[in-house]
Amino acid sequence: MEIVSWIAVTALSFSFWLQAWKIHVHKEVRDLSLTSYVLFSMAYAILAYRAFDDETWIFLVKQLGTLMPSVVIVYLILKHKDDKWED
Repeated sequence: MEIVSWIAVTALSFSFWLQAWKIHVHKEVRDLSLTSYVLFSMAYAILAYRAFDDETWIFLVKQLGTLMPSVVIVYLILKHKDDKWED
């Protein structure tokens, strides 16, 4: 069961990093919600603190692995919010 948990953690983190990469490459953020990603970031930070406090390392890694790309996505949304796109 331990390996399945690490696979899930890797998949969750990887999916957020793929979103960040897509934004970086295409510079298109019009369909993304800044509020959602700010709330994701806040929640992951709180849960990371809780996992650290409880010394549950797999959950700490999971929270940090999703916190970092969600913060990057917030940055990219702010950076590209005024960009123009061709339809």
